[in-house]
Amino acid sequence: MTVSRIHFTMLPVEDQDRALAFYTGTLGFEVERDEPYSDNRRWIFLRLPGGGTMLQFAAPGDVTVAEGRPALVLVCGDPDAEAARLAAAGVEITAGPGAAPWDPAMRWLMIRDTEGNLVLLQTAPEPGA
Repeated sequence: MTVSRIHFTMLPVEDQDRALAFYTGTLGFEVERDEPYSDNRRWIFLRLPGGGTMLQFAAPGDVTVAEGRPALVLVCGDPDAEAARLAAAGVEITAGPGAAPWDPAMRWLMIRDTEGNLVLLQTAPEPGA
């Protein structure tokens, strides 16, 4: 196979500045690129420190996510501690933290970002799972 990794994935956001503040200031993403694209949108790509895959802010309608489904799934070392930190920062916790229904050995937490997207944070699955 010649495909080696996912380069980027898109996340629908209405207000790029508000989303940028949330994803960098609250979740710890770093700006990879922020450049003009059109009169009212920018090319914004973010990356987690040490991560390979980037996150691009797309206009709502360019990307759709089924209602009640996470738009993004992130690996988190300690969802319980992260839930306390995020709640203190005013982030909406929609579920958890708790044992993951799909794997009781894993912990998880669901939050809502500033754009209304659900974001799932979970412990890393066992290799091969």
